[in-house]
Amino acid sequence: MTGEPATTPTEADTRPNVARMYDYFLAGCHNFAADRAAAERILEIFPDTRAAAQTNRAFLRRAVRYVAEQGVRQFLDIGAGLPTQGNVHEVLRAVAPDSRVVYVDNDEVAVAYARRLLPTDGRTVVVQGDVRRPDELLADPEVRRAIDFDQPVAVLLAAVLHFVPDADDYGGVGVRR
Repeated sequence: MTGEPATTPTEADTRPNVARMYDYFLAGCHNFAADRAAAERILEIFPDTRAAAQTNRAFLRRAVRYVAEQGVRQFLDIGAGLPTQGNVHEVLRAVAPDSRVVYVDNDEVAVAYARRLLPTDGRTVVVQGDVRRPDELLADPEVRRAIDFDQPVAVLLAAVLHFVPDADDYGGVGVRR
């Protein structure tokens, strides 16, 4: 399904969603009118948002490629959003096809869309989880099945910490003030 435009919107699709807005900033096709309108409002305030999103995605691609070239074959992408537009699994299929990826997001809409978009090849998994609860995330049965923690694992937290509210416990995500 990757590369196909989004289908008829559901009720959840009529509200802007940050993961689909990010897809829009990346010139993707997995977004709806509400997402595009909200994204355009953001661009009015922060005109460099599209360039920042594209720069962030380019960095993610380079980092994943580099780590895979070093021999790491397991990737835990926390705060993944929608896995579109040259995301982790796509980079890995070109560099190290035997790699496994677990995409994690706390947004149920992003998780549902990701499950529809991703290949069902057994090497790519999507789970709902929260960066603020790492113990729960690492204990998730799907994560435990996909990732062998006795082997190297690349943990990706690309453009995620700014979504953690200041009032939350940063210590729970390994950040100290």
